[in-house]
Amino acid sequence: MSPPAEQPFLTRPLSVVLDFVRFGAALLVAIGHAVQLGLYHGWFPFGVRMQHYCVIVFFVLSGLVISTSVLSGRSSLPRYAVARLSRILPVAVPSLLFGTLAAYVLAGPMPVRMDNSPAEALEVTKQLLAPLAFLSAWPGVAGPVWNPPYWSLCYEVWYYAIFALAVFLRGWPRVLAVALGCAAAGGAILLLMPVWLMGAALTHVRTARRLPLAAAPVAIVAACAMALFLFRIDHAVLNPLLKAWWPGDAEWSQWALSDLLMGLAMTLALVAARPLVNLLSAPILRLDGAARTLAGFSFTLYLFHWPLIQLLRSWGIEAGRSFPMFAALIALIVLACAGISILTERQSPRLRRWMESRFLGEAGLRKAPLSV
Repeated sequence: MSPPAEQPFLTRPLSVVLDFVRFGAALLVAIGHAVQLGLYHGWFPFGVRMQHYCVIVFFVLSGLVISTSVLSGRSSLPRYAVARLSRILPVAVPSLLFGTLAAYVLAGPMPVRMDNSPAEALEVTKQLLAPLAFLSAWPGVAGPVWNPPYWSLCYEVWYYAIFALAVFLRGWPRVLAVALGCAAAGGAILLLMPVWLMGAALTHVRTARRLPLAAAPVAIVAACAMALFLFRIDHAVLNPLLKAWWPGDAEWSQWALSDLLMGLAMTLALVAARPLVNLLSAPILRLDGAARTLAGFSFTLYLFHWPLIQLLRSWGIEAGRSFPMFAALIALIVLACAGISILTERQSPRLRRWMESRFLGEAGLRKAPLSV
């Protein structure tokens, strides 16, 4: 009798917990940006580092989920492409259009106005087309100035593409395609790819699934200590170190060294959380509905919160130093994004079914065991 197949790293209880983590990270990004943009002027213990490190959490989770789905054995390059496009486009395209509309049309007494010159019109067009092609993270290519969080999506799309080329192709075509993909992505984007690959590696490294339960609390404390320590050395030590040896502009990867350490901390936290979560699987699984609901609009919250905050400020709506008012405005933004998600994220399954039937034929109608 053959031994039973080893359980994958991403178990169902852990997936429920990570849904909460995904929403929590998106919420922290929105809170941090609200403070950064002046929606709140009271005491706040973190700067822009908090929301940036939340993006690193997204990268690790993304690598884990995508690699787990591919390892299910029922994926292929066309199915993978359809799954990624149907997940990204329903949120990415509306967020760019809404950001443009918010900046130039809906804004109040403090809007961004075009001067109607050909140069300004060309710049706005560039700021729309480059992100739509996920090129706005390239050095020298203007990003969507009205929606800076979009940068991480541009990074992730390149990671998706390079990962797919490495997994689904074979022989010399794979080597050539991956090399061309890396060259097209550019050095700044590749600087953070190891963070994404840390999550993907969890699906392959067997020792990550074998941490003893007794060691899990110690590993959790170590991961938290590493993350907190980064807030003491990143700005003063690691960032200048990267600038000293990296040629040119690192763009959004200017914190790459500290990001790599934060990625390691998050990876260690996942390894430590797995046995604890499995121990508490019964009560955790009862929270599955709530987790799915919150995670179901976390992508929309991430890409829509910035223009919503800018809209509030353009109409003179701010919390000042009032924390209750600030909490109310954050709740308003979250509820608005939950409503918007009906037209964005919740349309992803419908778009995926259409793309599968249109481009993959009958074989594309068979559902993969994991949604990616």
